[in-house]
Amino acid sequence: MLKKIVSTFFIFLLVGCNNLSIPNPLETSENREKMSTSVDSENEVIGIGSAKIGSSGTLVANGKASREAKEKLKSKILSEEDIIFKSFLVPADPYTRKILSPALSDLMEYTANQLVQKSIEKDSWMENNKVYIVYSISKNEILQESQNIFTQYIDDITSKFQLIKEGVTQTE
Repeated sequence: MLKKIVSTFFIFLLVGCNNLSIPNPLETSENREKMSTSVDSENEVIGIGSAKIGSSGTLVANGKASREAKEKLKSKILSEEDIIFKSFLVPADPYTRKILSPALSDLMEYTANQLVQKSIEKDSWMENNKVYIVYSISKNEILQESQNIFTQYIDDITSKFQLIKEGVTQTE
């Protein structure tokens, strides 16, 4: 009998907690309007960070919010790059794909780090004792940087293969 009461209590507790609605300050109409004026969501990738303003003040909160925004931006950049870099391999034959595929994750990580450094702080505000910061980068910049890094990599391995070829032909 006690087990039934306890299990019923936990079921009601779980159902009740799942139905709680915690308001997200980023979803208020005022903040959506502010975001829509500062960010072109069709042509930009954004990262939004927030941090509670603690006893150390807004300086530290801004740093934490900025770091979180850049981490989220990097994650979104990597998602975009995944599509871009895989599209570079579409015309390649299976052998070439086998050679290039292992390097893609490193190339994407390197490119994402470069792009995060180039990102721009688009907006920031304080609300409910929290600081919010928005960083963005254009999708065109992601494509251009990805193409640039990929072609540099191809040029690098091509020159290494050329050196190997020259070394083999000199031994004849």
